[in-house]
Amino acid sequence: MRLSFFFSGLVLRYLFSKPVAAFKVTLSLAAKRFQTSIPLCRETFFASAMDDHLVQRYQDLMKESSRMPLFDLKKLNASLPVPKPKENSTTVLVLGAKDDFIVDDEGLKETGRFYDVEPVCIEGVAHDMMLDCSWEKGAEVLFYWLSKPRNLAA
Repeated sequence: MRLSFFFSGLVLRYLFSKPVAAFKVTLSLAAKRFQTSIPLCRETFFASAMDDHLVQRYQDLMKESSRMPLFDLKKLNASLPVPKPKENSTTVLVLGAKDDFIVDDEGLKETGRFYDVEPVCIEGVAHDMMLDCSWEKGAEVLFYWLSKPRNLAA
């Protein structure tokens, strides 16, 4: 499996199974509407329980850091397909969020299959897990994973 299938599969899945979500993700990311709409910013990146003042704080920081395009599709396509990692290479943690508006559950599973690892999906957090109001959930999983010596061997 090539990682290019992950990107095209994710996009096609969203277009056909969640057309409204696909439109919102495009509006939020490509048109950068996340910069001007707190509800869209929250829906795209954060848990629905996140307070407006926190969303506003991160929205302001993202505005400052996103003067360049969020992603350059031309460069992305030129770098695809990504080669499969070498055998005995660095161990990878594939970590996802149950309430992720951008990467769906199947995308998380595809990424896990690509790296030959079981993905971990955390309940109650969204796409920007480490900034979310329940960031501790992701940090705990990461800390636990890092505490295992086999995961740090190169």
